[in-house]
Amino acid sequence: MKKNDLSSKTRIIMALLGCMAFLFTFFGCRHGYTALPVDQKIIALTFDDGPNPLYTPKVLEILEEHDIKATFFVIGRKAQASPEIVRNIKAAGHEIENHSWSHLFWLSSLTPQKIEKEICATQDIIFNITGEYPAFFRAPFGWTSDQLFISCQKLSLPVMDGSIKPGDTAMPGKDNIVSSILRRADPGAIIILHDGGGFWFYKNRSQTLEALPEVIQGLKDRGYTFVTIKELFDYHIKSARSPIIHKATFY
Repeated sequence: MKKNDLSSKTRIIMALLGCMAFLFTFFGCRHGYTALPVDQKIIALTFDDGPNPLYTPKVLEILEEHDIKATFFVIGRKAQASPEIVRNIKAAGHEIENHSWSHLFWLSSLTPQKIEKEICATQDIIFNITGEYPAFFRAPFGWTSDQLFISCQKLSLPVMDGSIKPGDTAMPGKDNIVSSILRRADPGAIIILHDGGGFWFYKNRSQTLEALPEVIQGLKDRGYTFVTIKELFDYHIKSARSPIIHKATFY
C-alpha cells in the first residue's frame, strides 16, 4: 500500500471520528468530571489505553525518575493480556482505574446490560490482578450518555474525564504536547496522556515519552505537586470552594 493511500485512509478515519464526537456532544452526550477545583497547586497526571508492553514500562521509568505518582485508566482486555505490567503499576504506588473492557467507540449507546458487562469485567480483572477494585471510570474517547451515567452510578463509579487533552495519540509533536499542557495547567486540572492506543502508525507513543519529562519538570517549576485521582478527589472535597466542573474542553 502506498504511503499516500494510507494517509488518505487515516484522514477519512479521523474525519469520521470527528463526526461521531460532534454527534455525541450535541445529541445526549454528557461529560464526566473534568477538573476538581482545589485551593492548592496540585494536578493529576493520567494515562489511558494501556497497559502496553512497550510503552507502559517506559512511562513507569520516567515517573520513578521524577518521583511522582500518576493514575492509569486501563483497558480490561489489555490488563488480562499483560497482568505483570498491571502489577508493576500498582507496586510502584500508582493508581489503577477502569477504562472499559474493549474501548468501544459506541460503548455509551449500548444497552445497560452490555455497558455494565464492559465495566464489571474490567473491575473483576483488575481486582484479580491487584486485589483492589477501581474507584473511577473513564469512558472511551470521553463519550458518555445518560444511560452510561446511570450504569456507573449503579456501580458506584464516578465518571472521570479530563481538562487538559493535548491529543498525543495524533502525534502532534513533542513541543506541542508540552506547550499544550503547560499553557492550560491550573490547580485541580486533570491531564490525559496515553501509554497505549491509537490507529495504524498513530500507535507510536514515542512523542508522549519525549514530552513527559519536560511536562513533569515544567509543572514542578511552576510549583505544582502531582497527585492521583483519588487524592485529587479528596482534596476537592476538603477544599469545598467551587463546584466540580462537568463540561470537558477539547484542545
